[in-house]
Amino acid sequence: MLTVSAEQSGTFELPPAGAVAARCCRLLDLGSQESTFEGKTSLKRKILLTWELAELRADGTPFQISRRFGLSLHENSTMRAFLQAWRGRAFTPEELSAFDLRKLLNAPAMLNITTVNRAGKDYANILSISPLPRGMTAPDLAAPAVCFDIDADNAPDILETLSDNLAATITASPEWKARIKAASRDREPGSDDERGNPFADMADDIAF
Repeated sequence: MLTVSAEQSGTFELPPAGAVAARCCRLLDLGSQESTFEGKTSLKRKILLTWELAELRADGTPFQISRRFGLSLHENSTMRAFLQAWRGRAFTPEELSAFDLRKLLNAPAMLNITTVNRAGKDYANILSISPLPRGMTAPDLAAPAVCFDIDADNAPDILETLSDNLAATITASPEWKARIKAASRDREPGSDDERGNPFADMADDIAF
């Protein structure tokens, strides 16, 4: 499902429907999330991609629209078909063996957006994606692109910048829980850090 919705209560301004230049501004590792297919529920690793649009909100800031994908480049995967439509060509065997998704950040695209109503609420959907037409450009990002990797050292810092809904989704994943458990085990009394630095548990309180 290709949707963007309000993450907070109140009126949510939707981007206008139609074709619009965009640039990928966010790549988030959501960890494994429940997916249901043909009545069967399983855990699958998910990512979220967000694009910043050339269209502006009433306050002058760029619209954004997001989509979740299963983390797979299998020949039948939705993400593979979507990325190939975006780049305008198929992946090579070499690319399929190890494609760095961080290449998507700051990459331009042409999005075709429509508005649909479900259960009394309006949502913006991505109908399709394609390369920008020759000679056309997408505006630069209003802020640096964001990449969140659950396994990265800076993951806790980036998590704090995300919405409550996204943070809750990520922290509920088994990968994040495993990370927290490992970090807690490393900080147990008698660990190398505790023995080597008796003030280790005070580090967060030191101002300089």
